[in-house]
Amino acid sequence: MKGIVLDEQYNGEDFTKHPFKATEYDNCTFIDCNFATVHVSNSVFMECSFENCNFTNAKFGGTTLNDVTFNTCKLLGADFSVLNDFMLKLLFENCSLDLANFSGLKCPNTLFEECSLVETDFTDADISNTVFKDCNLTNAIFSNTNLEKADFRTAMHYTIDPTKNRMKGAQFSRTEVHGLLNNFGIKLD
Repeated sequence: MKGIVLDEQYNGEDFTKHPFKATEYDNCTFIDCNFATVHVSNSVFMECSFENCNFTNAKFGGTTLNDVTFNTCKLLGADFSVLNDFMLKLLFENCSLDLANFSGLKCPNTLFEECSLVETDFTDADISNTVFKDCNLTNAIFSNTNLEKADFRTAMHYTIDPTKNRMKGAQFSRTEVHGLLNNFGIKLD
């Protein structure tokens, strides 16, 4: 990796049509850019924001994301499990993360706000202190996941087995508590 790109703004770039440069990006903004199926592997993004970008099936192998915000982005099938988790800090707002993979990733203190996380895999992940604000977690996979102090109070449609996850201090709403009981065959009226 050579060079550092500082304080740049990219508008409407289609990286599926011209090569993406794997380098370090500091305080850069990407607006309406297409990264679908693109290898952003081994890149470093520090204090960057992505707005209305498409990362469907993008490749993140060894990529560092530190203080990175994704706003209204499409991240369908994105494999975050291969990120460099050193200094990893993420914020997702209004994003579609259906079928994304966070398995085995250490990403505590992440914020998911108004995101769709349908069938997203959090197996073996550390998402302690994470907030799922107004998120759809239909068929999301939580197995051997560290959910300690995670906030699910406004999340919807989750199914989590308390016997297969670390959940001390996690917060849930009464209206969605059935998502903790589904695996036990318990019915609430």
